[in-house]
Amino acid sequence: MMGRRMASGTALLGALLLAAMLSYAQQDEPMDHAALASSYQAEAKQAQAKAAEHEKMVDRYKKLPMSPKGSTLPKEEMIKHCQKLADNYKAAATQASDLAKAHQEMAAASK
Repeated sequence: MMGRRMASGTALLGALLLAAMLSYAQQDEPMDHAALASSYQAEAKQAQAKAAEHEKMVDRYKKLPMSPKGSTLPKEEMIKHCQKLADNYKAAATQASDLAKAHQEMAAASK
């Protein structure tokens, strides 16, 4: 269930980014591509940090002899859950990095 929430969260992130871009594009003022690039770079950095955090959790769960005390989920499920989150955050980071690069190029071209 958590994996579905994260997958839909990644889709939601993409939809929100698209909505922000469309809203910004519909304004009368020219787009500030440098500012958008900076914003997407920050988002990519945050997503990369979250991916690294969940990869560390994967490593910790793999080293445990059994599920953590009090956990209702098997160790293997926790590993899969954390790995899926790490993968989704990596994908979000890639998307944000790609958008940052595109806006950097547009900023350079508009000078």
